[in-house]
Amino acid sequence: MTTVVVSLVLEIQGDSTKFDGAGFSIAGTKEVLASIASDCLVDDGCCVNAVEVFWTPSDNKEILTKLDMVVDFPELIDV
Repeated sequence: MTTVVVSLVLEIQGDSTKFDGAGFSIAGTKEVLASIASDCLVDDGCCVNAVEVFWTPSDNKEILTKLDMVVDFPELIDV
């Protein structure tokens, strides 16, 4: 079994998203993602300037274990 780390980088005009709950619980993370989704719908999506999505591991044959996560991403919180 592998674990995935996903990073989402957004630039949204007039963004009012509160990120306090992200990463500390599944419910808090879902709430933040839902808020981002609704912010992206403003002005038919024309308020989104840029989006980048990164994930690790990037190759489907790579495996990222819990130990790898602790070593490579020590600031992450397991949700």
